[in-house]
Amino acid sequence: MPSFDFDNPVSRLTGNEFLPKPGLTFAQQILEYFQSFGGKAHSPWGEVLLDKKGIQSDKSHGIGRIKAASFAAIKDVLEKGQIILPLDYYATNAKKQMTGMMAAPIFIGTDSFICVVVVIYNLKEKRLYLHETFLTEKIPEIAASSLVRGSNAASPQSQGSIAKILQRFLNTK
Repeated sequence: MPSFDFDNPVSRLTGNEFLPKPGLTFAQQILEYFQSFGGKAHSPWGEVLLDKKGIQSDKSHGIGRIKAASFAAIKDVLEKGQIILPLDYYATNAKKQMTGMMAAPIFIGTDSFICVVVVIYNLKEKRLYLHETFLTEKIPEIAASSLVRGSNAASPQSQGSIAKILQRFLNTK
């Protein structure tokens, strides 16, 4: 499997995606965007739903300006990125659902980031669970830190744990 091509990111964003709009919540803007292309992405694991439930789950993990803008890259990451954690049963939810992660380089403005998308698969469907966006040069620091934005480092979906999985992937390439 080839390593990331940082000269050819899967998305180029301005950083101004999803700025506040009168009459629309942030979640409504994202949902309209997802619906503009059918609310689905075609990943190596098959069709992944990009819907309100995924937006709410993602929002509950915290959102800053960079992560907010990078919602516009989720479809590209799922369709053009690389698997960094295979879809499998990990120590979550009593093994009732599988989790996997895909990642790809993106640009926001002139800065290089890696966007990671976590997908949850249960017996009914595969759907967006959450995504994180890391400034490329900060990944080793975030992965090494046990105090990441107040996250519980034991949680497989915490920002620190996602960064550690991403760092392992980058170190093997």
